[in-house]
Amino acid sequence: MVGGDPPAALPRPLPRRPGHNDGRADARGGTRESVEFLDGIPQRHKGYGGIALRDVFSVIKNLPKEVRVRLSQLFGRTLRKPPADAQTPGLGLAVRAGVIRPIRTGQYAYLPLGWRTMRRAERLVRQEMENAGGQEMRLPPVEDDLAAIAELARREIRSYRDLPRLLYQIQDVAEKRRGKGLLAIQPARLVEAYSLHADSADLNTLYSHIAVVWEKIPSQCGLEGVRAEAGLGEAEGCALLLPHPAGGDRLVRCTACGYVATAEAASFRLPPAARAEPEPVRPVETPDCATIADVAAYVGVETSQTLKAVFYAWERPGQEPTLVFVVIRGDLEVNEAKLRALLGGGSLHPASNDLIRAAGAKPGYASPVGLKVRSGIEGDGVLVVADRSIETGTNFVAGANREGYHLIGVNYPRDFSVSILADIAQAQPGHRCPHCEGTLEAEPAIEVGRCMLWGTLPAERAGVGYVDAEGDHRPPTVGSYRFDLSSLLATALEAHHDDAGLVWPPPIAPFDVHLVSLVRSEEERTIAERAYERLRDAGLEVLYDDRNESAGVKFADADLIGCPVRVTISRRSLERGGAETKARWSDERTVVPEDALREQVINLLDRWPGL
Repeated sequence: MVGGDPPAALPRPLPRRPGHNDGRADARGGTRESVEFLDGIPQRHKGYGGIALRDVFSVIKNLPKEVRVRLSQLFGRTLRKPPADAQTPGLGLAVRAGVIRPIRTGQYAYLPLGWRTMRRAERLVRQEMENAGGQEMRLPPVEDDLAAIAELARREIRSYRDLPRLLYQIQDVAEKRRGKGLLAIQPARLVEAYSLHADSADLNTLYSHIAVVWEKIPSQCGLEGVRAEAGLGEAEGCALLLPHPAGGDRLVRCTACGYVATAEAASFRLPPAARAEPEPVRPVETPDCATIADVAAYVGVETSQTLKAVFYAWERPGQEPTLVFVVIRGDLEVNEAKLRALLGGGSLHPASNDLIRAAGAKPGYASPVGLKVRSGIEGDGVLVVADRSIETGTNFVAGANREGYHLIGVNYPRDFSVSILADIAQAQPGHRCPHCEGTLEAEPAIEVGRCMLWGTLPAERAGVGYVDAEGDHRPPTVGSYRFDLSSLLATALEAHHDDAGLVWPPPIAPFDVHLVSLVRSEEERTIAERAYERLRDAGLEVLYDDRNESAGVKFADADLIGCPVRVTISRRSLERGGAETKARWSDERTVVPEDALREQVINLLDRWPGL
């Protein structure tokens, strides 16, 4: 692997049931009794929970060992320079370290080092899912995963004795990615879980537990998550976001009371507007006014005194596109996530001018005044969805549905009707908090987890029911949960590095130990091989640098790859009494005897400052 030039307020967790872990197989195939393992490594109380490492050597030495991994045989080489188009430091270092490699514009392959990190992250989640009673499954590609789960429940659930059930899958999902660098890589590796319960109390208990688990996993990787409100439409829920400048999501907070929400779910309060006496509607010519700002300036009002028309084509499976005519105050923006949830799903796209004209509106000069408006989502007429901001003023300026003209003195509901009136506005920095007199601020973040409470609606729509203990037929309550493994790894890479390279958190590092061999004689080589086997006997995963390279090259590659602990066997270290150990996050070097190496390495892992 030689250098080269680069290519182009928290709920409490569920209590453990007595004997919950009895006989459960750990990630390496051994039997877990009273000891918690992660990748074969017994974990202590610092975020892992359990038992002193020195007390379990007799257990872990009997665990099956993985295939030997030698750096001389590893696919993927280190690079001296990052690619010119690397958007973030983490992306550049990941390419240089041989974690990922671009294969074409916007597409990256996980090389063996990178895929090992992904698999270790998966094992973290699998362990938590199994501890919660989850069963792994696989859905085929479907339009609506909740509908698919409901259909399975309809076929498999008969009695209250069949509940609760927690199902999960881990798969690649091709979806639009937001953010820079690794955060934009497609597809995303996602954990998707679904639960079915006899009642809301049982659902709420599992929901609270998984919300805590979602926070625990990034915490083990030295990442501080923020739980935010994420409920939309018929579902309540929360999301876990990691604040970071490279994030493509937005976290909205109140500076006073601590209200936190995702940008999609955030609400706000508009200050009460002075309500003037309604005036008669009259048309006014507005030549060359292409934007709301142009209209407001020409007429001589603030943009908050205008009504903005936004048109969408709403597409649902098996149906023709429906025009959605959105009306909102001119100084606000439409929150498409709120709108989509309000409509009950489907996809929204900008409407064509032909679709707008077919409804009787004039593109660029439109308003619902004079249009036939349906009374609900379905029915005859135009589907008009209005934001509640239209109730905050009088005598608005709105389109006249006539080229070059607007109307002055438009008032709701005197002059037009709407199909739905709801909060569909996007919260912005500076808006008032919905709960206090504070103001909202926003910051970039990365969403890694989400938990949603759907109630009984998915089951009712699919005709799913079970017979309860009294013999009554009832629909089960449904929850859904999602964790983004790709975003977790990307955030860890961006958060944990220095000028020399990556600094992997131990729980998701590709290897626990980077063993550097600088031996000259056959006797020294034998000692290095023996140290390698001792570490593997301890259940540790070891990357063995057996290459015929200089010490400088080997140490530089060890720092670049960023495994948590470096162990060096050299003539100098042997003369000083054994093997030299160094944690990646520290400059301290310690030489320990060969028989103390295992415990020294595990103690270094346990002292990782991210915990």
